[in-house]
Amino acid sequence: MKHGTEYAKRIKRLHQRLLRKHGKPAASDLTDPLEQVLIGILAEDTTPAKATAVYRKLSQRMVDLNELRVTPAIELAQLIGTSVPRAADKARQIVAFLNAVRRRQDTLDLDFLRQRGRREVREYLDSLDGVPRSAAARVMLFSLGGHAIPVDDLTLYVLRKEELVDPSADAAEVQSFLERHISAATAAEFVVLLCKFVSAHASRIPAEKLPELLNPLPEPAPEPEPKVERKTGTRPSPKAAASKSQDAAGKTSTSQRKAKRPTLPVRKKK
Repeated sequence: MKHGTEYAKRIKRLHQRLLRKHGKPAASDLTDPLEQVLIGILAEDTTPAKATAVYRKLSQRMVDLNELRVTPAIELAQLIGTSVPRAADKARQIVAFLNAVRRRQDTLDLDFLRQRGRREVREYLDSLDGVPRSAAARVMLFSLGGHAIPVDDLTLYVLRKEELVDPSADAAEVQSFLERHISAATAAEFVVLLCKFVSAHASRIPAEKLPELLNPLPEPAPEPEPKVERKTGTRPSPKAAASKSQDAAGKTSTSQRKAKRPTLPVRKKK
């Protein structure tokens, strides 16, 4: 990231400021990896608290996760409602994710990830349909106790707006940058505090406009000014100009000779 040293200082100052304001968050127990993916999908561009509340509502409506898997996305979107943004997109992601796990594992269970290494876990989650990068990071952090900092579009927008990261950096670059400068021991508390910070600075930002805000269209190029035709007389060719000049010179010399010629006296007849 450009000017990474300066931005790292700003992030650390932000961390300390949030600790003074909110205090150190209480450590939470590790959650089920599959459930954390679902919460992570719902939490994109909104608060984890709202996402958790929607997940609990869905769990109460469904017999189990398999029923959630076979529920048509359009019906699932209606159940999600307006509590979180982009309900239709998230419903499709949830159905795609659950079906991908079922095909790969023949069961809806991701507990085997607890015995896998960090890189292998991320590669596995990235290979599943419907799992955004931020949700995969939440699984690593809150289910497996690993080192990760989830960054969705809303978080990226706020960090850019508050000049805490380079304005040209994308979500993947910012996530890697934060993971380099926030230690594994403080990653969970930093993420909880960062969510509070983002929520306070982005309450009125519509999620559907985030792509436009993060990637604004270039301004159209100004229209060229119309060319003004200048009326100019027809210039003679060099040859014609030279001939004309010679004629003028000839006339001048002839007139000069006539002027210099002496006038003879007129003889009178006797």
